[in-house]
Amino acid sequence: MMHGGGNIMRGYGQGMVFNAHSGWLAFIPLAAHLIFLIVLILLGVIFLRRHGARVRLYRKQNDPALKILRERYALGEIDTEEFQRRNQDLKN
Repeated sequence: MMHGGGNIMRGYGQGMVFNAHSGWLAFIPLAAHLIFLIVLILLGVIFLRRHGARVRLYRKQNDPALKILRERYALGEIDTEEFQRRNQDLKN
């Protein structure tokens, strides 16, 4: 015996974002989540680009071949012209 017909399911889905009574306002939470995700992705890309540039600079400065070249130049084994030529070759 059911009293009230379909009232058993009354209230089901009241908390759902998309329902017939909310109209375009239902898209506000979705838009907020999308904006949040886009901002998060952009911050990640910016961080990785800056961090990646530092890592590349650190690796370039600590390149073993460049270190040996600098040592040979400091010891006077090669002159300035030879140092600059080899330095340019190693950087390319």
